[in-house]
Amino acid sequence: MPAHTDQILTRRSAALLILIGGAAFCAVLVLLVLVDPTERTVTKPSSYSRSAVGHAALASLLREAGYRVQVNRSRQARGIADDDLLLALEPDLDLNTVADLQRLMEGKHRVLVALPKWRQQEIGLSPGLPRGWIEDATLLAENTAGKVARGIVVPAKVGRPESAIAWTDPLGLGSPDIERPQLIVDSELQPLLATRQGGILVGEVPVEGRTAAKTVVLADPDLIANHGLHRGNNARLVLGLIERLLPSTDATIHFDESLHGFAIVPSLARLLLAPPFLAATLLALGAIAAIVWRAAAGFGSYRPSSAEMPVFGSGHETLLRNAGRLLAAGDHAAYIAERYGIATLEEAARRLHVGHSGPHASNRKETELRGILQGIASRRGIRTRLPDARTLRPLVKARRYYDWMEEMFGGSRPGRDAR
Repeated sequence: MPAHTDQILTRRSAALLILIGGAAFCAVLVLLVLVDPTERTVTKPSSYSRSAVGHAALASLLREAGYRVQVNRSRQARGIADDDLLLALEPDLDLNTVADLQRLMEGKHRVLVALPKWRQQEIGLSPGLPRGWIEDATLLAENTAGKVARGIVVPAKVGRPESAIAWTDPLGLGSPDIERPQLIVDSELQPLLATRQGGILVGEVPVEGRTAAKTVVLADPDLIANHGLHRGNNARLVLGLIERLLPSTDATIHFDESLHGFAIVPSLARLLLAPPFLAATLLALGAIAAIVWRAAAGFGSYRPSSAEMPVFGSGHETLLRNAGRLLAAGDHAAYIAERYGIATLEEAARRLHVGHSGPHASNRKETELRGILQGIASRRGIRTRLPDARTLRPLVKARRYYDWMEEMFGGSRPGRDAR
């Protein structure tokens, strides 16, 4: 390739740019669509979490007990049937609001809500700490749990008594084993498990008309957390509570994870990358890649200028180009234009049968012939005038002669610039 070419990109550079752009596009799709946040280590309260404050043990316990367990990641949870149970355990108020919880519960017949209690510290990254464990956890403010409680039933207040607890057991499920339990006080909940002082650990929201709808609030999540489920009578108590809420073992238990930051937002990108639309998407991307490659293959390819075209060749174009080069090189443009003008006048005189003195006529007789022809043109209404100024450029002068001749004998054509 000549060194003076103005090519912008070589074929190799274009291919490299296409590969880099395609790789970046695929990476964005993977990060936005294919990479699921649940595949990372989860330590917050969630059914994905195996940390002390997680709920993975509860999900395993329910599956082993014969219940069908699923995970809900839709903010409206439309796929939950009337007989199914929705577990909204420790909603994260850092990512959501109480209104999000109320929207999730709207229209649901059976719901169990566990109030938040703990805020975990940094994920343990020290070599001696197992993966998924937390280094420490601190208690949330009582008002934080109270916000969730008041979003379900009003009034409601959360407290953590330090004195010894004496439990009442109206359901016959036994007493829980919890250190410094978190309780709901001053509320209209119907107690299912409470203290003799009136604090409610598990309470049911009263519903007018005694319908089949049931909403139960668990004040202390330690009863169902990984670190507390195995203690004492807690697992038996939880299974008894679940049995009370479900009409049959055929119903499904849904762990809500939308309030823990794992909500799936419906999108066209996810639909296109999921079967059976994935095959059509791959075919479309392949077609686009082929079109881009075909278009980029000739991008920036070298094309010689007119000065670099070969002198020897065949065809009328080469012949005319060579003739033009010879005339330009001889610097005879003014003479050629002058001779073209004389030839034009002689041809016009011949057609009009006007006497003239031939190609060697003097300037005086040429001027007379010019005047005669111009007079005839004026009477015919020809708008183009014969050039008579020697200051005109040779090409412009020749074009004026040509236009005059065309209009004189061909007539004025629509859209033609008659000069």
